[in-house]
Amino acid sequence: MNETLWIVAILAGVMLIIILYVAVRDRETSRKLAMMEAGIDGVNREVFKLSKAIERVEKRVLQECRELMQDRGEAEPVEKIVHKKLRPFVLELEHLQERVEELREFQERLDRLDTKVRQVTFVNEHSAPDEQKILQLHAQGMDTESIAKQLRLGKGEVELVLKFSKFNPPS
Repeated sequence: MNETLWIVAILAGVMLIIILYVAVRDRETSRKLAMMEAGIDGVNREVFKLSKAIERVEKRVLQECRELMQDRGEAEPVEKIVHKKLRPFVLELEHLQERVEELREFQERLDRLDTKVRQVTFVNEHSAPDEQKILQLHAQGMDTESIAKQLRLGKGEVELVLKFSKFNPPS
């Protein structure tokens, strides 16, 4: 009976540790998602500002055209006057459209990344040993047991990485 109680207590402790670990990882993932959402919101605000700037430029162009048509003089053809007056607006409009397109592409990439991040569930950062760290520590002369303790990995995992590194030396 005493043994059973100890086993139940140990299992309860292990479950508590697992639950705490999952909660910490979930909070960390939520924080990263919040940062990503803030970045996407910033991009959306920038796209909105640029869209408004394009609208203002279009209104100025229309106003200039109206003024040109009213003040039309016979000295120069209308096409030349329009071309001279509207050229800076057209260049500014083209620049703003390019910028909006760049921001839309960036937003699409962020949306794809956000989708991928949301698809990720629980990822244990120790599920695969960090091979580079193991190889670096081994190159510094540390033994397998010390590397395992320092990286909080199993001795067998460290030995396996070292054995594979002999077959496939890092390039």
